Amino acid sequence: MSAVAIVHPALAKASFEMTIRPLLTGREQYASVGVRLADYAFPYLDVDLDWPAQGRTIRLRVDGTDYPYRPVGGWWVTPSGERMLSGRQQIPVGLGFHASKEDQRPWPWFCFLGWREYHDHSSHQDTSWASVRESGRLSVLQLVIQLQVDLNKPGVSLA
Repeated sequence: MSAVAIVHPALAKASFEMTIRPLLTGREQYASVGVRLADYAFPYLDVDLDWPAQGRTIRLRVDGTDYPYRPVGGWWVTPSGERMLSGRQQIPVGLGFHASKEDQRPWPWFCFLGWREYHDHSSHQDTSWASVRESGRLSVLQLVIQLQVDLNKPGVSLA
């Protein structure tokens, strides 16, 4: 069963594309900070994040469904687009990167302000998306860049 759209898909697409346009048109600038465009077909944006702490890159899928009414979702995917799961020593854990079931999620998720899974989590209902979505630091590209920074912090390991 598919989810019902909250925002008209054309409006969500236009809003999402407007916020990610700098990446679509200025790939080199983002590559210099470890974020490389891999693919884009609304509602999904795939980016490869440099992960020097592990000597590799990891692919992030950003889900812009219902953006900006709802925050973007995100998860790790293989180069072929399959969702990565924990237990294979492929995904990051620690410092906000979760790899196990939590709040009915059977897959890895991000516990960071601005990501859908954070705002949907039962422990974070005091920080609504509506109250923080206008912050420039929570734009889609800022979230992706911050995730790449957090990925490389001490305390993040593999699951």
